[in-house]
Amino acid sequence: MSDQDWDWELQQAQTAYTVQSLLEKEGVTEGMKITLDLDFLATPEADAPALFKILKAFGYAAEEVEGGVSVQVPDVPFTVQDIWTHEERVSNMALHRGFTPDGWGFWEP
Repeated sequence: MSDQDWDWELQQAQTAYTVQSLLEKEGVTEGMKITLDLDFLATPEADAPALFKILKAFGYAAEEVEGGVSVQVPDVPFTVQDIWTHEERVSNMALHRGFTPDGWGFWEP
């Protein structure tokens, strides 16, 4: 799947909904620093070495996990825009290298 085939508006809307829901229901504070964890599933066309290379070039840490790749981004303010900035950037890199976005989570450092 290419980035042109990906539904960016849906992905962004899901992120906005999740952030708002967590702010309202889970007591998460807007702007608090988190380590963002972005997950991607490998497709048959996946090129993990190429993905790791570009992620490293842009300063992202990543690791192989069962079925795909997980990318950790430390010190991200918990806001829709800050999360979306990294989610969109890394998703674009992943889609170009045969990985599809599979959601995100976070943990407090």
